[in-house]
Amino acid sequence: MKTLHDQRGSALVEAAIIFPCLILIVMWSAAITDILVLKLKASEAARFSLWETTVFRTPQQIDADVQARFVDLRSPSAINISYTGLMMYPLASNIQWKATVDTTSQKVSLGNLRPPPGNNPLQTFISLIIGAVSKTVDGEMAREQFNVHGKATARVTLVHARHDEQASSILKGGDLLGRKGGNDLDHSKLMTNFTFQTPLPSEKPMQLVFDTWKAWPKPAQYTTDGGPSNVAVSPLQTYPTVEKQVSAQVEKIAFFGLKRMSWFNKLNGVINTIAGSGISQFLLGGRLPDIFSTELMDGPQKGPITILPPEKADASFVPGQCTGGPCATQRIGDVTSTATSPQYLDKFETMGDRVDRTRYTLPYRINTVYWRSSGGTNYPEAMNASLANPKNRITQQNEYVRTYQCRGHYFAGATRAQESNRSRRYKASCNR
Repeated sequence: MKTLHDQRGSALVEAAIIFPCLILIVMWSAAITDILVLKLKASEAARFSLWETTVFRTPQQIDADVQARFVDLRSPSAINISYTGLMMYPLASNIQWKATVDTTSQKVSLGNLRPPPGNNPLQTFISLIIGAVSKTVDGEMAREQFNVHGKATARVTLVHARHDEQASSILKGGDLLGRKGGNDLDHSKLMTNFTFQTPLPSEKPMQLVFDTWKAWPKPAQYTTDGGPSNVAVSPLQTYPTVEKQVSAQVEKIAFFGLKRMSWFNKLNGVINTIAGSGISQFLLGGRLPDIFSTELMDGPQKGPITILPPEKADASFVPGQCTGGPCATQRIGDVTSTATSPQYLDKFETMGDRVDRTRYTLPYRINTVYWRSSGGTNYPEAMNASLANPKNRITQQNEYVRTYQCRGHYFAGATRAQESNRSRRYKASCNR
């Protein structure tokens, strides 16, 4: 057999040609991967910026938070390290972000209906009707002083990601075999100080329609109906704060908007003066409520706006304050009498002494007593107290009650207030 001496060493020659190419592919693949990671983090930062607008944070606060959170490419704020984990841009000090957020310029058109496509007479007529309805809805929202600036826009810019050749181990420069001076293993000048924007400048910014009509106090720039705007109000004041916000908005729309007319308020004042006079109260057996009031039930005009907690909370940090102090179980300020002492509801009228259950926004009790016979609200049956308690196996021995006992009133389903240790946060039977 003839030996092929002329092919000896060919594998070494092929390896010498292929290996530099493979090294170039690997290094540039790592660099491109870094760029893709930066683009993904930019999209995440833009979504984060939008969602932060729903709690009415200022654009400056959002921008500062984005820079602090994403500088090391780790989203949680509790993580703050010096390295990004990238090959091309390994140092967090070489990464800088900027979030541009706008929450007050863009309007939301509630009547923005899309007409059907086409140009035939019927479709043209429908388009005209839809356009008129849209303008009417938006105009009415503005007249009632609802805040229609509920669209947030956000762009996130990677201001710079600098390629530090002292810290980075790839693309520092170098020549492939046979290409002296080609510098094939060097990075592009664009990657020395890499920058981009998401979405692209040619595209629309990311948008989110958020709620500017919620009852809890909003900053003054989002409040157009005269409601409270002190965002530092204590959560314990949830009930009166929500009542004030609802009252302010209802005043703009109640009675066809006549409450905003000076002549209507003057006429209403005259009526209240007459109804509140001593002669009127003597003839009527008490003071009549203001039928045109849109104020709080605890306010001076004894209006209709009121909510109540279901019952007294068993934790100090749970909302339970009303106007003037702790929430009472009875808030019927429009009920008056000629008697010298206050009159209260009793159990025959409300199935609970001094408890106006019709005012509650939640059921007062689930395991309440029930009437054993029909017509229990009539006088003879009420005097006989024909009531009964539900059986224990129904009210206590069920999954709902056991689950509630494990969850309790506290945050995070805990039965102990502000307990961070999970093993102590729940009852022993619940730690399963």
